[in-house]
Amino acid sequence: MILRALSAFILLTTGVQASAQTEPAASEWARQTVTSDGPSSVSVTVYRDPGRTGDRGMNLRYLGGYALITEQRTVTLPAGEIDLRFEGVAGGIIPQSAIVTGLPDGVIEKNRDAALLSPSALLNGYLGRGVTIRRTSAVTGETKEFDAQIRTDASGGVVLQTADGFEALQCTGLNETIVYPAIPEGLSAKPTLSVKSRVAKATRATVTLSYLATGFDWQANYVADVSADGQTMNLFSWVTLANGDETSFANAQTQTVAGQPNKGRDNIAPATGGGIALRCWPQATTSDIQIRNRAVLGDLSSWRTDEQDIITVTASRMSGAAMEMAAPVSVQAKQEELGDLKLYRIPVPVTVASQSQKQVAMFEKTAIPFVQFYEAEIRADGYQDPSPLLTTLRFQNKKKDGLGLALPAGKMVAFKQAGGERLLLGEGGLDDKAIGEEVEVTIGTSPLVRYQLASTGKADTKGQSVNNMRLVITNASRIAAQVEIKIDRRDDDKLRKLSQKLGRKDGKDFWKVTVPANSERVLTYQVVRR
Repeated sequence: MILRALSAFILLTTGVQASAQTEPAASEWARQTVTSDGPSSVSVTVYRDPGRTGDRGMNLRYLGGYALITEQRTVTLPAGEIDLRFEGVAGGIIPQSAIVTGLPDGVIEKNRDAALLSPSALLNGYLGRGVTIRRTSAVTGETKEFDAQIRTDASGGVVLQTADGFEALQCTGLNETIVYPAIPEGLSAKPTLSVKSRVAKATRATVTLSYLATGFDWQANYVADVSADGQTMNLFSWVTLANGDETSFANAQTQTVAGQPNKGRDNIAPATGGGIALRCWPQATTSDIQIRNRAVLGDLSSWRTDEQDIITVTASRMSGAAMEMAAPVSVQAKQEELGDLKLYRIPVPVTVASQSQKQVAMFEKTAIPFVQFYEAEIRADGYQDPSPLLTTLRFQNKKKDGLGLALPAGKMVAFKQAGGERLLLGEGGLDDKAIGEEVEVTIGTSPLVRYQLASTGKADTKGQSVNNMRLVITNASRIAAQVEIKIDRRDDDKLRKLSQKLGRKDGKDFWKVTVPANSERVLTYQVVRR
């Protein structure tokens, strides 16, 4: 990424050094800085966005879940008062949640250092100060450098003052950039948490840092392969987790938690940083160049993290159907109990990379019996032009039916073989389902099975309004269709003269009928209202 490359370049060219871990004499009690640049081991537990239902996929632009991150770090501590800096924590760290254990004399204070090194923070740090402008001709390749001073901040157009006067950055039509002499004091290339402590005796300690961080999410992804006769399906499930943070966690012990534990809202001040918006005057006619990372790999999807940066999703960061159709792998997440919640542990360390998704197999089940039916919900005295019915798959989460395990909320994609090819039937979502529950997944609408609702006449008798209704269900397919129609009615409505007996489901009256192939069914009733 641009930020890391920029940081490395400045460090190499200016000789700026990271804070050294020095150990003064025990009698020296001036505050000293000790920096831990990364953990020796890390555990990442991802919790779902509590406001997202199973039929909604993760919003990669704004991940509403969170993670519990636990790190082990080994540090050399001098005697005296120290500032211990934990570099490389998650940028979305919730500072008030951080717990530090292992310090010999405890923690006095903890802070999230929000001044991150970025193009905008770097430019703002040199506002009114001297820099070097490097300008290269695209025609001749000749490079020239000259001194300049920055006169405006990064909020909208960068104005420079040179020996020739004032000009806007990158408005000459030439390739030009700013070369900074050093990193401004107080900027950090990594998100950092610092704690203060007093150490009575110099020592080397293994410290555990645990904290919650925003910008994560996960879901289950199910792939159903329907048999040729349409009676059973094979079901494969992935654990799909996403890290929208700027920090990667290498070789992490990783797990996800199903369910919705109670958690309040977090008010977190964002770290400073971001891109630079450049504008030319008077009408942006000489150059429209912006400082952006626009690396693109093939035709893979990209994540836009804000208006300035585009981060490419690499081959290990696939999304959507490309990930869901991937072949099963040998590593499978293991289900464990976590109180009333379910925990899915990935049995081997994995890298939870920045701005990426990762999938690990959860389970694979075969020959699960299911029923495909068509459904709609109508208003008792309403009107509906011919419309397609929803196509829904129903199966039982029971051991005798090939399942019998907790099913986390997520999306399901259904396929079926046709003409030697594996074709998409549709996709839908399911909420968390416990063992023994019925599962219904709506995967689309049917162009062949349709319904129409209309009134055939109204009358007022003895202070009552009577509305005669006619529901027509047509099936243009070559096989019989099972249809369920729920009826939504007012509390004071009565349904009479029903052409077929009603059932009761989910607090509503409903019809369950079979419509023969290439045929129709007509259902009639009266709605009586006082």
